Amino acid sequence: MSFFRRRVAPGAFYMEWIRRRRYDPAATPRRGTAFRMSLLNGLTFALAWLGRQGTRALAASIFLGLALPALAAYVKPHLAEAVFVLLLFSYLRSDPAAFRRYLASPGLVVLATLWVMVGIPALFGLAYALSGLRTAMPALYTIMILHIAIAPITSSAAFAALMGLDVALSLATLIACSALSPISTVAFSYLFLGTSLFSPIDLGLKLFFFFAASGAVAYAIRRIAGQAWIERQKEPMDGLNVIAAFTFVVAAMDGVPRHVIAEPLFALALLAFVAALTAAMVGLTVLVFLPAGGSRGLAIGLLGALRNLGVVMAALGASLPDTAWFYFALAQFPIFLLPALLKPLAVRLQQRLES
Repeated sequence: MSFFRRRVAPGAFYMEWIRRRRYDPAATPRRGTAFRMSLLNGLTFALAWLGRQGTRALAASIFLGLALPALAAYVKPHLAEAVFVLLLFSYLRSDPAAFRRYLASPGLVVLATLWVMVGIPALFGLAYALSGLRTAMPALYTIMILHIAIAPITSSAAFAALMGLDVALSLATLIACSALSPISTVAFSYLFLGTSLFSPIDLGLKLFFFFAASGAVAYAIRRIAGQAWIERQKEPMDGLNVIAAFTFVVAAMDGVPRHVIAEPLFALALLAFVAALTAAMVGLTVLVFLPAGGSRGLAIGLLGALRNLGVVMAALGASLPDTAWFYFALAQFPIFLLPALLKPLAVRLQQRLES
């Protein structure tokens, strides 16, 4: 707007406001700008609302995946993009200062990595070998060994963020576990299966691509937008995490209703076993790392229990029997339900650590 002064009497002035002319381009927004801004604000609000649901939305997504089996064919080709998004927002949600502290003093990260990638596979692999399962159900035995030998899921740090746990510790340990995975996974495959079903080079290159590419994009976003902007977008980022996780679980649920209808008792027993196995891994890890703090032990426990079977299925899916695919699907239940079940405990442990 502008003002002008006009003489009305000797020695007197008054101010009058003049509106911009209708043809002034700056007086009115461009056509469509208001609509686009409204649409963007609405999308951001929806993502923020979904992000606030956090672990509840994760738990609901697995049941939506069961209810919408027709979507599996559409989302399966986009699993790699979903994994990339989960890793990208894990980097962005991590506290850079805390992440640098763990890199400067990596003692806890090294111990956690050795426990997740060596301790747990050795203990549980020995138990499986002594159980006689290899003779009774060889297909199930194979996928169970690969389950405990592979690296943690790439979304574990994102889940830690949704639970309010130490994201920097989770991400640093996840990167270290993934770096060790090509060696340890192949070694335990030889030890308990008598052969390696993976090429160390192929596995290492796949994991390196995901971590390096998502890390580079996260670094660029942080440099351009700034940490303050990232902090303001925390809830929309969590909402995108939930959508990416939903994409993954929909693809995993493909064929589950058919298996349950065909063998309901076997399905129930296998689900109970997977749930008990997950609880045992988390509980044992919390006890092992109790001196470091209960919340840190819980963050490491999630890494130990929630394994990246998706990599196994992507690498070997065509050669694995139907039982392995069913086990893979049931293994998603604790992954998506555990964060919601453990979040109240995680909040109390984190508050105790900070106080």
